[in-house]
Amino acid sequence: MAPLGLDSHFYKMVLPIVACESVLWWYAFQYLQTDPRTCQVVLSLLGLWWCFAALWVEVKIEMAYPGFDYENPTDPQMKRYKPFCDFAPWATCSVVLMSPPGRFLRYFGVAKEGGGEGFINWARGMIDVPNPTLGVLYFAAHLFWPLILILPIPFLPQLFFLACIFVGGMTIWLAYNLFFVLKDFCVVCVSQYVVNFALIPTVYHMLHSSYGILDFGVVPKGLLCPFLALDAVMGVGVLLLWLWSLRNPRAAHAREIRKEGYLQVGA
Repeated sequence: MAPLGLDSHFYKMVLPIVACESVLWWYAFQYLQTDPRTCQVVLSLLGLWWCFAALWVEVKIEMAYPGFDYENPTDPQMKRYKPFCDFAPWATCSVVLMSPPGRFLRYFGVAKEGGGEGFINWARGMIDVPNPTLGVLYFAAHLFWPLILILPIPFLPQLFFLACIFVGGMTIWLAYNLFFVLKDFCVVCVSQYVVNFALIPTVYHMLHSSYGILDFGVVPKGLLCPFLALDAVMGVGVLLLWLWSLRNPRAAHAREIRKEGYLQVGA
């Protein structure tokens, strides 16, 4: 048996990915105070990549195992589809991604599965999306922050900074569920946690700065353009995969809000 129960996914996929992102973290953090826009761009590109990776995993799991039960899967070995981020008995991203907190808007009663009659229930149904979908919007706002600044909203940078603090608070809650409730490790989640927390001081250093519309800091085009293209391809790939999954009537999302160890907050 491999040390710590690590399987081939760790050595072939997770380890190279983490090594690459560690280099990008190192590069971004060098500019945290001197050029926070550069730091923001690199972190947001990383955040988008992980969000699309998480969405790909979720859709694939739902296609392979309709009604996936994260507590008692019908195929514990995940022979039909095993995510790249499942690489040890104690590191199974499929568990946390498919658990109730994986859709925290529904978990806290803001969103409603399936919607319902009336505009409000319809809207609640429309926002019943996985957390990574919200993450795509969040990191896209960071990536294209100079465009967001065009909006005629008073104190917009300060409000966005408060939003970053809120995301940091939610990250603490998600991390608590990951480590102490599910007792698991998810490289997708932890990587996003690092980005979420790092963006708080980054945006703080940007509060009183202005930028050109196409300002991506000093990120070299040789890094920026391929990374943008990679995220775009992944985003399109996830969308096409999701549309394909709709052709399978069995691949309906079957999360349950009331599970052992969780409290149903809303209905």
